Amino acid sequence: MRKIKNVGFFLVLFSIFPVRPQFPSDYTPYQSIPVSTVPLLPAYGESVVDNSVPDPIQITRITEVYNYIDSNGNPQVWYPTHEYAKTQVWNADQTLYKIRSWKVYDATTYQEVQDIWVSSLYPAYWSNVNPDIIWSFKENGDIKKHFISTNTTQLVGTVTNSSGNSYEYVKLGPGEGNMDKNDHYVALVGKDGSDMDVIIYDLQNAQTVFIKKFTGCWQNGGSNFPHFVDWVSVSQSGNYVVIMWDHNTTSQANPYVENGQSHYGVEVYDRQNMQYLRRLIHYGNHGDLGYATDGDEVLVQFYGTQQNGLYMYKLNGSGTITIIQNPDFGVDGHVSCRNLNRPGWAYITHADAAQSGQMLAVKLDDSGTVEYFGHHYSSNTDYEQSPMATVSPNGDKICFKSDFGTGPNTNPSVVYSFFANLLPASFVEDRHSNQIRLYPNPAKNFIRIQSKENIKNVGIYNITGQKIKEQNMINSKNVLIDIQNFANGIYLLKLKPDKGPGIKRIVIKN
Repeated sequence: MRKIKNVGFFLVLFSIFPVRPQFPSDYTPYQSIPVSTVPLLPAYGESVVDNSVPDPIQITRITEVYNYIDSNGNPQVWYPTHEYAKTQVWNADQTLYKIRSWKVYDATTYQEVQDIWVSSLYPAYWSNVNPDIIWSFKENGDIKKHFISTNTTQLVGTVTNSSGNSYEYVKLGPGEGNMDKNDHYVALVGKDGSDMDVIIYDLQNAQTVFIKKFTGCWQNGGSNFPHFVDWVSVSQSGNYVVIMWDHNTTSQANPYVENGQSHYGVEVYDRQNMQYLRRLIHYGNHGDLGYATDGDEVLVQFYGTQQNGLYMYKLNGSGTITIIQNPDFGVDGHVSCRNLNRPGWAYITHADAAQSGQMLAVKLDDSGTVEYFGHHYSSNTDYEQSPMATVSPNGDKICFKSDFGTGPNTNPSVVYSFFANLLPASFVEDRHSNQIRLYPNPAKNFIRIQSKENIKNVGIYNITGQKIKEQNMINSKNVLIDIQNFANGIYLLKLKPDKGPGIKRIVIKN
């Protein structure tokens, strides 16, 4: 584990020269990589490197503790962090990020740009297309548009029920909903007595286009959540509305019934008229809406034919695919598909260290291909310390929460937000990359190593650091290593040429 202190010079370079998104290497099959040593908590704006995964991952702290005086004159402590795996942290071009509906920061310098709390924008969501705009969906039904460049806010419209009266509460989600990728449609839920209305709102034309009433659905759920519903959201295309029914209050044996129709699990509706189309699965879990590699829209979630796995369900009803089956993919994790500019991937958090505590991108097909974004190092001892990683629009960065292993804590819990991304090439030491050739890669039966220098020793290690094989030789520039009995996975080759050691990575796939 390395700590990076003076990142300012490289940040200046990155701001001057355009940087293409950089991703960790693709690997298949998935490997469980446990946390080895938890690094020291970096200071605000500083970074550490996770070397335990196949490609080094840079982890940078982006929040600081906030001390303030409450209305009673008492000193208070708050640890501000991002909100949730399905709430976007970055604006559309990734130049800014926001912490909840509180402050906006420069994504390069981590310095505050604007305090948006005074604009009464809670809850606030970045525009998916315009980096200057934040949308706000107020509980009183007001829909607002805030412009960062001018620090001004515009009232777009106010949502009312079919009789023209105000709702008791209006929610986006609640909490887990999103607009479509074009900022065109959004699905809101309104509390109308004991009823729940699903309101389809056209943001471009500032008008409600359809209201679907679910009689008695809000019931005694209070202001925050309908009694029978977990969340409601439009899909990324805006063609579908997906409802995840609350599995604590509904089930196949005990559904919510509306006009003779039983509702439970995860259901898909036509956005135009809220006509019921199909049920994807009988049980909803942590998941998000995205695109598969074939272009079909999908729900990606933990839980399917077995509990320990990641699955995707096509919204058009054309099929269900098991992406990965592994004990690490239990129910205690989160899914983010906020990578709108990189469809075909979902970003996964394994919340518990016992389930490897990793963050990774998973390709949305049946290949099992993953990219490792490092470990979150959080003790995950309470809800606030749950890492809940969310992904940037380009899919090249992850934002997550962590206490860096300091839990359990007293109230308030110590927790910060961090960015994780592939370590910039400027920091990577690969002294012999042009002098050593290793092939084939992926390998099956053997590995051949060719070097401009004599090689004296080759050690092969799995990615947890365990030495699997060692081979000594008498000054050879051409080495053949038998790997027929090796398990599939990622390995490190540590080579000892004449002028100093070198490290190579290889995938073994029998």
